[in-house]
Amino acid sequence: MIVYGSIFSPYCARVALAARYKGIKHSFEAPVGGSYKSPAFLKMNPLGKVPTLVDGPAAEGRKSKKSRPSKGATVVFESAVIVEYLDAKSKKKGLTPKNAKDAAKARMIGAVVGDYVHNAVGKLFAHLGPNPDRAAVDAIFADIAKQLDIAEQVIVAKPFAAGAKFGIADVFALPSLTFASFFLPVFGLDEPLKGRKKLTAYMAKARKHKLMGGVIADMEAGFKVWRQSRGL
Repeated sequence: MIVYGSIFSPYCARVALAARYKGIKHSFEAPVGGSYKSPAFLKMNPLGKVPTLVDGPAAEGRKSKKSRPSKGATVVFESAVIVEYLDAKSKKKGLTPKNAKDAAKARMIGAVVGDYVHNAVGKLFAHLGPNPDRAAVDAIFADIAKQLDIAEQVIVAKPFAAGAKFGIADVFALPSLTFASFFLPVFGLDEPLKGRKKLTAYMAKARKHKLMGGVIADMEAGFKVWRQSRGL
């Protein structure tokens, strides 16, 4: 199973968490054609985004500019869809609670952090550079704080995002909180979770957890490479 993208991306890290938890073998690779906007890649994913998963027979020389998945391979894109695909493909260690109430609660936690917190943080990309608009950055900081406060309200953190068991809430929450902890200091916000006891405790325990800590370490390594490439 091939995942095109980098685990530095929270969207790709979601896939890594789900696949590693379920014991599904996979590898992250650079895009076919050398770019996510190359004709070869766009044949697989017309959105030109990561992650993109290829499951099944892979074309020989898939890293070449003309390569593409062989006939019979399954191509899936959009991280939430890929996670659902992995969960359905392997019934072992299901990610979503069977009880409707617990499932809704877990998905709600994942959505608050994975969508609202992450989307607020993502607005800062427009202000990367030597002279960011400080007023605009401060406004984004205020929105991030608001979303983190909501995340603090909904997360369980005992010890996992939705309770006693790792699951779908962690798959979406952990990568976004990890990315925020790496990315926000670039703009001078060194302790984004400060004062939020549950979020702080959740991340502290996650770093010590074999699966979650491994993904955090891989994201951190990828972030350092990205930051150096941008001269930040």
